[in-house]
Amino acid sequence: MGGIGSGARRSTHIGNVEEVLALDIRVLRRLGVVHPGECTCDTVHWSIGGLSASSARLRVDLSDIERGGVMAISGEMSDGAIKQHIAIEMVPSPFGGHRCYFICPTSGQRCEVIYYTGGRFGSRKAQRLSYAVQGMNEISRARRKTAKLRSRLSGSGDQPRPRGRNRIDTVRRLREAEFEAKTLYLDRLRNLADRSGAQRIPGDAR
Repeated sequence: MGGIGSGARRSTHIGNVEEVLALDIRVLRRLGVVHPGECTCDTVHWSIGGLSASSARLRVDLSDIERGGVMAISGEMSDGAIKQHIAIEMVPSPFGGHRCYFICPTSGQRCEVIYYTGGRFGSRKAQRLSYAVQGMNEISRARRKTAKLRSRLSGSGDQPRPRGRNRIDTVRRLREAEFEAKTLYLDRLRNLADRSGAQRIPGDAR
């Protein structure tokens, strides 16, 4: 007979994607680092809290479109030096051009984002990473959604500030997310008050 919790399903995840360094092939393509038909070199920098964390030199050779290419990564990471090659597959797009994918060196599967853990890059599944939202309750997820929309409006990160109809739509979604987060929070307070016998709930009108 096993001990307490011996029959529980064990988690296979060892961290969250938000906590590790990553390379997104879509972002690299927008920056001109990944360019079908060319061989390019550039340096990428990661920062945490506005402070420089690590940097690496990328050499992306996509000169042979039909055969695909490879990205060579070299540099000093937070836990030591890295020298790794990641294969890139180019898939013809129905609207012309090509769509690029990393090939995970562990699983061999296509992916658009690779994550750094254990001294090397790989896909999320191969690196056994999960999303932070998976471990959140409803209120935390609603607040996270609100924070992301606020960040989107301010133009932080790799995306520019939305304009015109996009900005109007983002503002509308932000207001809805704020209302949802507040409603969930008050519902939770009411449930706690019902259990404790409290007479008044914070936020209730008199």
